[in-house]
Amino acid sequence: MPKKTTADHIVKVPPTVFDQLLEPVEEFVRNQERELPKHPNQKLGYYDFFRLLMYFWVSKIGSLKLFINTPLKKGLLPAALQLRSVPYTTFGEAFERFPVATFRRVFQHLLSTVPFRAIPELSTLGTLYCIDGSLFPVINSMQWASYTSKHQSLKLHLCFELNRMLAVEFLVTAANFSERAALIKMLKAGVTYIADRGYMSFKVGDEVLKAKAHFVFRVKTGLKLTVTKTLRVQLPKTVAAIFNNVTDELIRYTNDEFKHIYRLVCFSIGKEKFHILTDRHDLTTFQVIMLYALRWQIELLFRFLKRTINGIHLIKQDERGVTIQFYTMLIAALLELRLKQMTADMDGSDDAQSSEKISQELAEGVNGFDQIPATDTQKEGRGVAGNWDRTPKTAKLLSYEYQFIENIGKKLYKYWKIGIHWLTALKSLLAEPFDERAVKILNSS
Repeated sequence: MPKKTTADHIVKVPPTVFDQLLEPVEEFVRNQERELPKHPNQKLGYYDFFRLLMYFWVSKIGSLKLFINTPLKKGLLPAALQLRSVPYTTFGEAFERFPVATFRRVFQHLLSTVPFRAIPELSTLGTLYCIDGSLFPVINSMQWASYTSKHQSLKLHLCFELNRMLAVEFLVTAANFSERAALIKMLKAGVTYIADRGYMSFKVGDEVLKAKAHFVFRVKTGLKLTVTKTLRVQLPKTVAAIFNNVTDELIRYTNDEFKHIYRLVCFSIGKEKFHILTDRHDLTTFQVIMLYALRWQIELLFRFLKRTINGIHLIKQDERGVTIQFYTMLIAALLELRLKQMTADMDGSDDAQSSEKISQELAEGVNGFDQIPATDTQKEGRGVAGNWDRTPKTAKLLSYEYQFIENIGKKLYKYWKIGIHWLTALKSLLAEPFDERAVKILNSS
């Protein structure tokens, strides 16, 4: 920490907000630079390159060339930021000199060392990843990003962890690369993958099971199937009126060459019909529906990356440079999330007591849940449904469905929502000391 000497004593100067933002990776990035080979004519080191990229994404200037050639080159940025001025060509060449793996390691270091908050109401259900792909338009000269005969585009395949509400893995491919193939490449044992229509195929289902992973996928209606067991529908009374024609069954698809038995939850909301397929038999009907509904969080992240931090405009055209861009964007987003959660905890109004109470009640085995009355056919499958659906953790969670929804909503707003007002406040404070005033401003934004 910088120190200021006076005639009487040494006064410690608090770090800037920008320094505090980078604190979780500061030493790690410095160590990376020490390990990288030095070029004889090197004008920009890895550490300075990384800091410039972080400031660019957090300050939301929009144009990298404008940032390098105007505020940075002309010395318009506060000296407290300690950002080194470099020519635009030198900055561009750094994308070629520094390996993608260095940025990947920073991303993984953040995920493994920073104690990001987790939502206990979701953690009881295991590790949950939403997966989806989103297109980013590119210039036609980027031949590697093939899409149609007249247009080029790339696709960002992203895994979003619901437990901590953050991105954990991604792939950058041409736009016409298969989303199913991307999922298979990223499969991890023990993870439940949640996805929309388009991801499920009989081969994908088999690959997920072979990887000892799980899935909750929306699937197309109209596929030929055989019902092997009708399960008891479990919905809280407080939400049962929202869903119509709810069924919960074990099925086997007629054309599935692998002959797997899956669980199919069907329901309607208005005129829209939903068929949710899963291999998770330990969840209640309500939990299957809620997990699919929470898939929307990954769409919000795509919007944040594209619009809020202006990531839709690519700063490089080659696959290597684009991958570095996405890693640094996601690193910046993780650093902002960490700062958001840290300052929220510092304001003295933590809701830990409420979370602790719910977690304790879940652990103590409080039972009791509401059920839609079973038909005679459903009653025949009562034994199987009882073995799968009345497990302690799911029964306890379902009995507190109102806390489940209410607490997740409150926590998302306080600890995970990074809106435009918060980002604007952060931008204005980057060169300011990280002190009580800065914390107060961030928590009021």
